[in-house]
Amino acid sequence: MDASKVYFYDNLSNLKAGVNKIFKMIADEVDIEETMGIKIHFGEGDNDTHVNPNHLRDVTKYFKKPVFVECNVLYRGNRLRKDSHLKQAADHGFDFIEIDILDGEMGEDYSEIEIETKNTKKAKIGRGLKKYDNLISIAHFKGHIVSGFGGALKNVGMGLGSRGGKLDMHAGVSPKIDEANCIACGSCAEQCPADAITVDNFAVINQEICIGCAQCIAVCPEGVIKIPWGTRPTNEFLEKIAEYTLACVKDKNWWYINFLTDITMKCDCVGSKQEPFMKDIGILFSKDPIAIEKASMNLIIERNNGVNPFKTHNKNSIHILKYGEEIGLGTMKYELENVK
Repeated sequence: MDASKVYFYDNLSNLKAGVNKIFKMIADEVDIEETMGIKIHFGEGDNDTHVNPNHLRDVTKYFKKPVFVECNVLYRGNRLRKDSHLKQAADHGFDFIEIDILDGEMGEDYSEIEIETKNTKKAKIGRGLKKYDNLISIAHFKGHIVSGFGGALKNVGMGLGSRGGKLDMHAGVSPKIDEANCIACGSCAEQCPADAITVDNFAVINQEICIGCAQCIAVCPEGVIKIPWGTRPTNEFLEKIAEYTLACVKDKNWWYINFLTDITMKCDCVGSKQEPFMKDIGILFSKDPIAIEKASMNLIIERNNGVNPFKTHNKNSIHILKYGEEIGLGTMKYELENVK
């Protein structure tokens, strides 16, 4: 495969201008009258190192119908349900265009996209994705305690997975109930679409019937239904993210923007303030998700005295790029071109 083009904008004093140049490049390739889905992470809780929405405010100058798209999350927090998710987005300044939570009020609305990959045959993706033919991933490149780093692939693959899809990527098994603290209210059983939960002195999930939708996590008023984090081998976890990305990009036009700014060791899902550990670098843009991730990592290593800072999380995080290349997402070979 030939090298992919990755564009680099590094005028840190005017990042908004760089974003606008990239929007213009994309707009030149599409019918600007069509809806443009923009996948973004709004940042959890008090997190303030996510992508700055002020850099994106000119988007309506380039696309007539831009829409922020996102899915609800798996863990308990402000983005667990649609209503609080939208409020979180507004609180962080992302309410200047329409926001579409693709998997419904409580993450119950998903579709299965068939892909023939090693670990995934049917990826559970927010059903609303099917409405969009053209999409832009805008990702904050940073560390992640399991995958090592998170950028375009995690933004798309993990981000647009439904709650059941996120559970599949993280664990591949059913949620677990903290029996000692369960109050036997029955909310989980009432909302379970598979009738996999019975309640006596405490709730019990029938593992053979459970479909892994994680709806019970969303409705439990006590927060006693947990995710069995870390039960999936790390390489398989990385492969699953790549596979879900493949499902999300199937038959669609995608462009990718990575912000190498406010670079933190942990992801924007951490609901508290974090301190960036290195200076800002700039913005990258590509139509190849593998190439932009490799370029992002190379720039960070180069500016960090030749050291990969995310190895403390996962020494083999590059596996997601190698595997992504294998399944046809893109190539790690790239040409870097400066945008002035």
